[in-house]
Amino acid sequence: MPWVTTSRLDTSGQPAHTDERAELARVLESETFIRSPKVSRLLAYLCEKYFQGEAGEIKEYSIAVDALGRDPGFDPQHDAIVRVETYHLRKRLKQYYAAKGRNNPLRIVLPPGQYQPAFVPQTEVVIGGPRQGRENSNSEMWRRGLTLTAAIAVLIACSLVIFARGAFLRHAGAAAAMPIAGLSLSDSGAIRILAGDRSGEYIDKAGRVWLPDRFFHGGATFYRGPIPIRRTQDPEIYQTGREGNFTYDIPLAPGVYELHLYFAETGRVGEALRGINIVINGTPLSTLDIASDAGEVNTATMKVYKDLSPANDGFLHITFQSSDPGFLNALEILPGLPGKIRPLRLTTRNTAYRDHAGQIWLPDSYFAGGRQSMRVVALGPTLDPQLYEAQRFGHFTYSIPVAETGRYTMALHFIENWFGQLNAGGPKSRVFNVYCNGTTLLKDFDILRETGGSAGPLIKVFRDTEPSPQGKLDLTFDPIVNFATVSAIEVIQQ
Repeated sequence: MPWVTTSRLDTSGQPAHTDERAELARVLESETFIRSPKVSRLLAYLCEKYFQGEAGEIKEYSIAVDALGRDPGFDPQHDAIVRVETYHLRKRLKQYYAAKGRNNPLRIVLPPGQYQPAFVPQTEVVIGGPRQGRENSNSEMWRRGLTLTAAIAVLIACSLVIFARGAFLRHAGAAAAMPIAGLSLSDSGAIRILAGDRSGEYIDKAGRVWLPDRFFHGGATFYRGPIPIRRTQDPEIYQTGREGNFTYDIPLAPGVYELHLYFAETGRVGEALRGINIVINGTPLSTLDIASDAGEVNTATMKVYKDLSPANDGFLHITFQSSDPGFLNALEILPGLPGKIRPLRLTTRNTAYRDHAGQIWLPDSYFAGGRQSMRVVALGPTLDPQLYEAQRFGHFTYSIPVAETGRYTMALHFIENWFGQLNAGGPKSRVFNVYCNGTTLLKDFDILRETGGSAGPLIKVFRDTEPSPQGKLDLTFDPIVNFATVSAIEVIQQ
């Protein structure tokens, strides 16, 4: 869905950018941007693409190489520089227009999740346009016969919501139309919201952008501070939340979606002390005891719901009901796969990784215990040697969230990069067991014995794996001789 802006035309019928260029010059000459040369280069680059009619062709790679000085080998999955600098650019623009630029005739807007700038008259708001089959909210308010003063006040409030809604509809619609190849699905179109947070965007360890709280009504916000949270590398997600009885009305394009709800109980010790009823589009979906679901307090847990679609009004309505009160820390909506959850791939690296097939492996998540190590050694044949440069070792567990229904194929990736390579030793130097939800997957497992002493990667595949009643694949790596280890984990619903 296009962003609506107004612009004069020159004699050739093309937009004239005289006013827009003047606004860009005012912004770049301000003290706010003079002190930030990198952000200034980024803004100038994006606007020049817009002036040349090439805004729709802006890609993360071209921004990194052409505007931010990255070399041609730049990989956005390994380097989040573009997302980070874009976050700073939006912050600088907000600061500028809140002070020196508040009376400028135009405002430069960079919509969330986009790299295409818009030049908006200060008296107008960029909107996404009316949803098909729904009347424009402006005309609807006038027909209701509101007085002029009341209509203006309501219009301003509604326009702010529609502004964000237009961005999300544009992303979601684009993602829904993307082809799915080999169970690989783009992250484009994702909506990530930090409940209760109003301080700005947050970029997590995978380089994903989380937006401040929006689309809610009811409830109250809370802040719990920097509390250590197990099973996550992003404890910042769990510092804030919304509590009480409240609802989120998320605007979505038609399609199938996957919903992730994030929780961490930090206020009450013990089980059966906080129950939450979750209702989607008026249908009760589940009742959640957060501490029980996570296994203990100060531990992150995530609930996964598949096959969701917006209601007839074009919104996904998520209602939280509790008398305790209940709460939510964050939510995430992703383009979904009909009948299945999206494939989950985890590396034990601290950054995301794109493999030779273009599939995304997230940074190490959902673990407790053990330690991480990075070690580069000579490997046998593999198309993705970087996938085996990191390991989690020791006595550790993973609690991987999945949908509560269905069966899953799970692949565990191993490499023996210590015994027989950097240290003396061969088979029987490292032996361990692996369990899933109490069922033995690997007994007296010896990587070198399995590979015949070679340094090649080893992948063990397990089919028809059933989740726990809480919707988890709980993996336990139990050492027998020296430490247990794993390099990567894949989970795909059958």
